[in-house]
Amino acid sequence: MIKRLYIDNYKSLVNFELPLQELTLLLGPNGVGKTSVLDVMFALRRLLSGEAKVTDADAFPTPTLTRWQKRDRQVFEVDVVLDGDELRYRLEVEHERAARRARVLLERLESKGNPLFVCEMGEVGLYRDNHTPGPPYSADWTESALARVPPRHDNTRLTRFLDFMRKVIVCGLYPASFETESSTEDSVLRRDARNFASWYRHLLLEHQERVPGSIQALQEVIDGLRNIRMEKVGLDTRALMVMFDQFGERYELRLDEISDGQRALIALYSLIRLAAGPGYTLFLDEPDNYIALAEIQPWLIGLADACGEDVPQAVLCSHHPELIDYLGGDRGLVLTRESSGATVVRSSGELAVEGGLKLSEVIARGWDR
Repeated sequence: MIKRLYIDNYKSLVNFELPLQELTLLLGPNGVGKTSVLDVMFALRRLLSGEAKVTDADAFPTPTLTRWQKRDRQVFEVDVVLDGDELRYRLEVEHERAARRARVLLERLESKGNPLFVCEMGEVGLYRDNHTPGPPYSADWTESALARVPPRHDNTRLTRFLDFMRKVIVCGLYPASFETESSTEDSVLRRDARNFASWYRHLLLEHQERVPGSIQALQEVIDGLRNIRMEKVGLDTRALMVMFDQFGERYELRLDEISDGQRALIALYSLIRLAAGPGYTLFLDEPDNYIALAEIQPWLIGLADACGEDVPQAVLCSHHPELIDYLGGDRGLVLTRESSGATVVRSSGELAVEGGLKLSEVIARGWDR
């Protein structure tokens, strides 16, 4: 799991350090940088998957530099613990503002100060699991050189880190964009989950044994739901169909024929039930947006039960009172902006609760500022 995230010179995040638990709730008003934290994790996953260069719009383009800073270097660090192995990944990106260009100055993976990989100014030093050096070589400054390292018998720690980062899911559900038909099997869920049908199709093939539990959980929150299946509508195309049994009839609806809230519920329960087990780490932006009040807590309980086991870790951003009161007491981190414009973080346990007020009420009254 990720123990610590460090970000410097990225939007409002300056010398910003975020400690994380197995289940963490990020709180705070709009504009304090909660979504920026998710943007960084999404960009790191894209870079370490070899899908993006540093200047891509969904990575670290020049406009992401902190506007009131004159420095041209961004720094990112991720501390993770994988099966007891403590690893730190550090990325330094240098920008040329006038040309809107950027390059990787430093990329390093280490364990307790001992290197497993170093790329400095385009020159790579590769190390074995026991930290003995391997052959040096040159790399492209505009992308992650670490992402290009093939797995070997003597770099299993590096490979485990890459596998972990590639299984990070960063998502803010937008059910209206969900595509019903799928012609591929996508192993990666998009940022807005528009490719949910293709991702669901992949999960069905890879983790068929988890389908009954996922369907059962959905039956408890969606009235009349009987099953979900992929119907063949072309040579390689499948449509996601939702089967209902209610009002004395059985019928099917396409994914785009059910409500946004029902689509969101299917996606949310798939994340903690069907996708559980493979080791996906979840960063979810306002997962409560489209679901009813009575539907939130059952999903939260399911998520809390799964975290640390089937789901290694989950980080949520939300303004919803139900999430704030359920998670905020001991798992909440409050983000606020200082007079300098930089974002700071503190534990929600530091908020004074007067007269037995709920944490959500304290925040609603503005007493957290």
